Amino acid sequence: MIKVFIKHKVENASKWRVAFDDFLKQRQSAGELSYSVGHVPNELNVICLIFEWDTVDNASVFLKSQELKEAMQAATVIEEPEIFIFEVTSEGRTNT
Repeated sequence: MIKVFIKHKVENASKWRVAFDDFLKQRQSAGELSYSVGHVPNELNVICLIFEWDTVDNASVFLKSQELKEAMQAATVIEEPEIFIFEVTSEGRTNT
């Protein structure tokens, strides 16, 4: 399973969310299978995302695309994102 983690700062989290949601079809057509959205505690404008992607190649191509760069700029992303692509080797849940 291929996962992508992205963290970036935005100027306006509400405006960013609308743009993110509007870009769903483009992400899906590029190989996105699922996503989770959150933020750093007490920092609503520092967005953290985890995606599941179909292949490393598709994720890499999409993340380097001009279309994504333009969409991020329009979505008020104001800092260079931290992006990590990784392959999941195990998953689990711990009960507390």
